[in-house]
Formats: sequence, C-alpha cells, structure tokens
Amino acid sequence: MSEKVLVIGSLVLDITASPIGNTKEWAEKQRIRSITMQVGGDAANQALHLAGLGLQPYLVSVTGSDENGTFLRTALAQRGVVTDYIARRTDISTGTALVLVDDAGNRSTFSVRGAHSTLQRQDLSWLDDETLAQFGAISLASPFSMPLLEEDGLLDLLIRAKKLQIPVFSDLASDKRGQGLDGIRAFLPYFDYFLPSLYDAAAMTGAAAGTEASAAARAAVCASVFHACGTKNVVIKCGGEGAYVSVPGFTGMVSPAKVQVVDTTGAGDCMVAAFLSRILAGDGPQAAARFACAAGSWCTQYPGASTQGISEETVRALMP
Repeated sequence: MSEKVLVIGSLVLDITASPIGNTKEWAEKQRIRSITMQVGGDAANQALHLAGLGLQPYLVSVTGSDENGTFLRTALAQRGVVTDYIARRTDISTGTALVLVDDAGNRSTFSVRGAHSTLQRQDLSWLDDETLAQFGAISLASPFSMPLLEEDGLLDLLIRAKKLQIPVFSDLASDKRGQGLDGIRAFLPYFDYFLPSLYDAAAMTGAAAGTEASAAARAAVCASVFHACGTKNVVIKCGGEGAYVSVPGFTGMVSPAKVQVVDTTGAGDCMVAAFLSRILAGDGPQAAARFACAAGSWCTQYPGASTQGISEETVRALMP
C-alpha cells in the first residue's frame, strides 16, 4: 500500500504559554516558564506525526499570504510534510490560536477564524482520479472546521475514495455552528474509521446528558449512533482514560500508557496519526488502538501539540 497520506483540514499558528498558574492569582505582569510558537491545527499536527512514523503526508489546507503562513510552511516542510497543496488567500489571515496550559497540563485555547476555514472544492482541483489513486489513505482531520468544502466537494471526494478503495480516517472538530449529527450524517457511511473525542461525540449524539455515567458507557452510546449512520469502525478518544473501540470482533476500552503529563495539547491528533499508521502497516483495529493510546500518552509528555518528533520505537517503549 502507498505510504502517501492525504491530510485535509486545519492549519494554524499556535502560541503556547506554560504554566499559567491559577488565573485568580494573575498579576498585571508575571514570569512563566515558556512562550513558544509552533505548528498547530488538527491536520497539521497529524501530518507531522505521520511523517515521524515513516509515512509521506500531503497536507491540504489554507493560510493567509502573511508571515505566519510562511513560518508554518517552512516548519512543516523541514519535518517531511509535503506543503505544495496548501493554498494561500489574500483576503484573510492565517489561523492563530493562543494556548494557555496550566500546571496539570490542561489547556484552554483561544482562537480567531483563520484562512483554513475557507478550504473549498477548488483547492482540491488537482486531485483527479489518477492522482487520488496514488494515496494509501485519506485523513479528514477537521470536519466542522471547513464549512465551504463540507457544503460542496467533500462528499464527492469521499465517493471517489470509496470507488478507489482508499480508506478514509476521520477525526472531528468542535461543532461551532451547532449543526449536530446532521452536519456530518451524509459523510459517516464513507468513513472507514471514525475517531472523534468523547467530548465532541457526546455533544453531537446527546450522550453528554449522562455525564455521571462512565466514559465507556457514554462512548458506547455514541458509537451505536455512528454505527447506525453507516460507520463500521469507531474509536472514541477518552482522554486520560484511553479509547473506546467498537469494531467487528472487539468492543471495549483500551488503556493509555502511564506518563507524567506536561501538556495535553494535540494528544488526540497524535492518536489518530498513530492509529492510521498501524492500520496501513497491517494491524487490526484493536492492536492499532493500543499503539495509538500509547502514542497519545507519549505526546502529553512534551509541551505543544507536535514539537517533539515521534517514532515507532519511542511509542512502543511505553506500551505495557
């Protein structure tokens, strides 16, 4: 199978401050350990991790025609991501996010609407069937964050991928427009593997109402909804509790590795990239999920979403 992976979705500049301490004790001016700029956005994070795991990611996204966009392209290319198909816009700036990380590694993110949200059909015009057939997989990193493409062009791409037998992996961005399940219902039958977070999946399916229930119980409700909509393989990311896997032949929780958490930013993106890499390597979904959970844990040991280079060896060293 081809090692080329088409990664579609968000690309932003992350400005991360850590640790921010107790916000109630903030002063007008204060010292913290670090303030950094790095690549961010679901699709970009996945692409960087896929490159680290030996695949060849082609990132499809949009930046503005500004210095932040140039910074992102350079940083991505230096780490093995193909950036030729990142479009530029002159009428909107590159997406930017301010990420505040507390002493426990938990994050609060503040962002503005950026160029990646304008991704549209014409940005995929280079993908004729012959070119598309060269890819071993497609990763939709950010459904709900690319409204123009979701309204016109994404379904056509998924139908073509299905005909070409290219597996499609999909994460899920937050539902900022409040579309709910109807916002992605048409796409779900074409997702070979759907890997949303429990937070987003529960909000979409209504499982958030039973917050007193365990993560596994809530994830099971979500998975049943997605299966009913036509998705065969569902892996729901449950943060520090690991992942709920619902695939033919196995249903249940897969545990994360035990690590000292520094920053949870991007752990879910790392999990998706790791899961995809193992499926393409021939692993079954349960084994791929075990590797992915360890990868997500590995990611939380470092500041930022993807500043540290991943490898299969470093992830396997954490696996029980």
